[in-house]
Amino acid sequence: MSHWTREQLHQILAEAFGAERVATLDDTETTLQVVLADAGDLEVTLVASEHQVYCSTPLVTGAQVRDRAAFNDACMRLNPINPLSNLGLATVDGQDVYVVFGELSADSTAEQIVHEIRTLGVNAIDAIETLQTYLVTA
Repeated sequence: MSHWTREQLHQILAEAFGAERVATLDDTETTLQVVLADAGDLEVTLVASEHQVYCSTPLVTGAQVRDRAAFNDACMRLNPINPLSNLGLATVDGQDVYVVFGELSADSTAEQIVHEIRTLGVNAIDAIETLQTYLVTA
């Protein structure tokens, strides 16, 4: 059981980002999605559990990367200087997706959660700008 209820999280996120920019994603967990207007409508998913609050956003799919080895190396070098966020690789619907994510204690305050989401948005934009040269151009 999370320290935060879905309703509490929805309320603090709606106050911070606007009610129309916060959605509940499923009925089984405390999972919400926030659309960040200041970050080009970037979608951040938030999951709260008993031990942590996890925030993430997709960066690019593996198919969008020209040279995966070089991109992975660049991500590893960027990760230590990316404040409050990490870069990772997840599988979504059978497809590799690079993500930017951050984790907080389940005891985090509302202000800390909002700060994490805002920072994640800034870091995702910074990461994609920094890594642009590794992406396939259309």
